[in-house]
Amino acid sequence: MQKRNVCGVGDLWKRLALILIIVIFIEPIYAVGKTTVQKIIDWADREEIATVFTATKEKIAEVTATFSEDSSIETATPTENMDAVAQLPASNAPVVTPVAKIAVTNEKELADAMYSYFSSFSPTFEIQYNGSTKRIEKIIEEAYEEALKRDGYVYGHISQHAIRYEYNKISAKIYGEQSYLMTPEQAAYVEMNVQDILASIVTSSMSDVEKVKAVNDYIVSHTAYTDETNSSPHSAYTVLAERGGVCQGYALLAHSMLQKLGIETEYIVGYVGEIGHAWNLVKLEGQWYHLDTTWNDPVPDRKGAVRYQYFLVDDRTMAQDHSWIASDYPKATSAKYSYYHDVDFPAQVGQQLFYSNESDNNKLYVLDMNTGKSERVTNSRAQYIVYANGWLYFSNYSRGAYLSKIRPDGSGEEVLNREDTKDLYVKDGYLYFTTNELKKMVIH
Repeated sequence: MQKRNVCGVGDLWKRLALILIIVIFIEPIYAVGKTTVQKIIDWADREEIATVFTATKEKIAEVTATFSEDSSIETATPTENMDAVAQLPASNAPVVTPVAKIAVTNEKELADAMYSYFSSFSPTFEIQYNGSTKRIEKIIEEAYEEALKRDGYVYGHISQHAIRYEYNKISAKIYGEQSYLMTPEQAAYVEMNVQDILASIVTSSMSDVEKVKAVNDYIVSHTAYTDETNSSPHSAYTVLAERGGVCQGYALLAHSMLQKLGIETEYIVGYVGEIGHAWNLVKLEGQWYHLDTTWNDPVPDRKGAVRYQYFLVDDRTMAQDHSWIASDYPKATSAKYSYYHDVDFPAQVGQQLFYSNESDNNKLYVLDMNTGKSERVTNSRAQYIVYANGWLYFSNYSRGAYLSKIRPDGSGEEVLNREDTKDLYVKDGYLYFTTNELKKMVIH
């Protein structure tokens, strides 16, 4: 599989300016993981920010910096009439008049209010805080952090955010401006369509493992890895609507789908080499596992190909080519589902998964998903495997990539043409495949 040069970041990697309370500004939200950076990254050119987050606290400290000398910030000071206001830096866009406001009396209510705006993808808010303001800066900081922690799906879609406030001894006004990787309308599109998709690919009789597999298979088989999209390739909307995107979009769509299935999940950010990356953690029977739908999708895109090398993976295996701040996320210690990791070009028949075995020169194998046991079906090297009417059809790479068929029990193997064949799929009683052109044959 060709490794990706861009994954969730690329051109979107930008400098972080995080000024808690007076200004909170994040671009993109996952660029520094969930650990609050204590220093502020130099922000001389707001549109061209060149830094990447790292996978350890030490590395994060290396890429943070203080404000440039020409930047300025004014802190809020208490007044009786609220004349003093914490202002955004002069280089930032003008403050937009909030379109909604709500009254709160404590930190929890403030966090609830902030989260309600974030989760509805509201561009602005105004919150009236009624109570002692002796700790107002800390209250806003902690409420903001709490609001962000509530939902990785919302957290991952925030692109920019700024907060300013004004206060006296007994009250404060808190103003927020934020932008997202998708619009409220696009968020609604995801919400509506994810429900329909899950209804079509998941049944009540499925185990949680089968449900996670269904989510992985849907995203991989319907998405091509690309940053050339009309909407942000980093959003769940683009992966769903345009069937293309990068790792952030893959992981956020998976997060939404898994949440709706009642499967506990975390949105995780880290690195592959020096490139920023995003994926998921899922919890099954009390154990956490990594799920990287992006890296289960071959590049360049291969029609009908779904991989499982990064399906329900433990920390030790994942750490061979991924890195992340381990203390920010649950530990994944179980290797229970490692039998999936050699599976390529799968074709499911009931509880059997026929596949090209990457550990045995891509020979055709069958996996019993109930027991986790695998066995070889034939010595032929198989790719583009499909099943129809009692037969497995595949490109036989032991015989010039010719179209072949075989029964699931390994009998009746037969070569059907003498041409390099790929991209097999079944539709309306026909087997479609590509040689020098798209062809089809009736399935008997």
